[in-house]
Amino acid sequence: MRKLAAYVVLLSLSLSLFTACSFSDIKDLNELDAKKLLTAESTVVYDGQGDVLDELYKTVPRKNVTLDELPDYAKMAFVVTEDKRFYHHFGVDIRGIFRAVATNIVERRKAEGASTITQQLVRNLYLTREKTIQRKIGEMVMAVALERKLTKDEILELYVNQIYFGSGVYGIGAASKLYFDKEPEDLTISEAALLAGLPKAPSKYSPANNVEQAEKRRNVVLNLMYKNNVISQEELRKAKDEEIRVPSVTIKEPSPYQSFIDYVVKEAKDQYNITEEQLYRGGYKIHTGFQEELQAAINDAANDYRFPEDRSDQKVEVGIAAVAPESGLIQALYGGRDYTPKGLNHAVIPYQPGSAIKPLAVYAPALETNEWSRSSTLIDEPKTFNDYKPENYHEHYFGEVSMEEAVARSLNIPAVSLLNEIGVDQGFDFIEESGIDLKEDDKNLALALGGTATGISPLQFAQAYTTFANGGIMNEARAIERVIKPDGQTESHKRSKQLMTAENAQEMTDILRSVVEEPYGTGRKARSYETKVAGKTGTTQLSETNREANKDAWFVGYTENTVMAIHVGFDRPDDQHYLKSSGGDAPAKMFRLIINKAQ
Repeated sequence: MRKLAAYVVLLSLSLSLFTACSFSDIKDLNELDAKKLLTAESTVVYDGQGDVLDELYKTVPRKNVTLDELPDYAKMAFVVTEDKRFYHHFGVDIRGIFRAVATNIVERRKAEGASTITQQLVRNLYLTREKTIQRKIGEMVMAVALERKLTKDEILELYVNQIYFGSGVYGIGAASKLYFDKEPEDLTISEAALLAGLPKAPSKYSPANNVEQAEKRRNVVLNLMYKNNVISQEELRKAKDEEIRVPSVTIKEPSPYQSFIDYVVKEAKDQYNITEEQLYRGGYKIHTGFQEELQAAINDAANDYRFPEDRSDQKVEVGIAAVAPESGLIQALYGGRDYTPKGLNHAVIPYQPGSAIKPLAVYAPALETNEWSRSSTLIDEPKTFNDYKPENYHEHYFGEVSMEEAVARSLNIPAVSLLNEIGVDQGFDFIEESGIDLKEDDKNLALALGGTATGISPLQFAQAYTTFANGGIMNEARAIERVIKPDGQTESHKRSKQLMTAENAQEMTDILRSVVEEPYGTGRKARSYETKVAGKTGTTQLSETNREANKDAWFVGYTENTVMAIHVGFDRPDDQHYLKSSGGDAPAKMFRLIINKAQ
């Protein structure tokens, strides 16, 4: 009865497979240029000029290998180990499926070897690794389709260039270099057998992890090679006597632009649904708007700046994001003075924004009402708004001031008064439309001075300020301009919003230039004699009791070509770790240094 049940299951599976072969999965696969899949180089990240910025690999860069470069015994080592009927089936091995089903039903144990090389390739290229019947059927359907597109040798070539060999390497070219420091064409029988044995369990059988297990697995493959007449008995004996060396696995050195590279990988996953594993498997070409000269200037300014507040147990940290106003493409990211790969990226984590939020929360929305302008008069004197009583920095008040002077001096009372006048909803909505998430609890007058529950990151600030620098159009910040996938398809995402009229955006820019150009402007230390600068400072206090202790210092500024947000502060501020200066000091000075050097 069990054998009969096995035949019934096999028949049902076969009918499902051949029925499914006529459906859209195959049609979609047939529309691909399968030849393009034969490239297996490392994923390459390009800068804004189209030059190579970095290659994504962990230990050894991937190298495409043609099947002609491999010795025959190396090719057959994979075939006899993974799919000995490879050259005789049509993508799915019915005999192998029957054997697996019969073993499951009759002997009540899990069988191995039911997936063909073609199926494994399809799984790596197109599918997830979820263990479901639906995924398995889809895998078989696409395997049949792929066999219609490619020859057997093309499929095998793709396979050996795609599979994971452990220790961070994909493809036989990189594996040969890592484990044996040689080209694939020079592999010995023993070495070929070792590599062919790795895909089953790369970590377990890697000689970098366990030489004894690697030797046992190699010998299993050698026995299969002998049993299937790939090698002679004498070749078997010599191969088994060959010593296995422990490879030196060296992790790739971080890029000087590692925080940007890490963000590219994250964005590829979040926006393009490309996993890190897929990126490091290779074959993608990622074009960005990265500006190497600007990044180098940022690195120098941040790394060389002397912070008197540095302590032996904790240093002042810096996060910087630069965005091209016309495209929203990220030009540079500075993740921190001690940034480590995949570490805390200070360019993309939120901090309390202080007065740098005023143009977004108050003045831009006010200009958009067309009832207010840069010359409009605002009152700067102590005032209470119900139970909220804001104060100016150092409690200095100036009576009647223009909007432009209020912004340049970063006066608090006019900002709160104007937000109260136009309505908190107006400021709240403008900030959210700029791509900054707020909480419902943020909908109060404290928003005018940067009172937010979650804070704002340098990258979010740079994105929001593109509105002013780009004629009222906010471009969503993105690292990736476009992705060219291994199959040759190109994908690109760009999102823009018109948040202001061009006229009002220009007026906002004129106001923010006064912050830098007026002698009383809080951002005057950012002034460059090389180019026009507009921007806004921001500072938050650590506590109300110590007015000289600051937690966050900001300068968010822009020129014609770049919008840049700079944050300075301790990761863990307390009464021993705080800033003695404001956003008009270190952040503004660094902005000037960067802009002057990168021109």
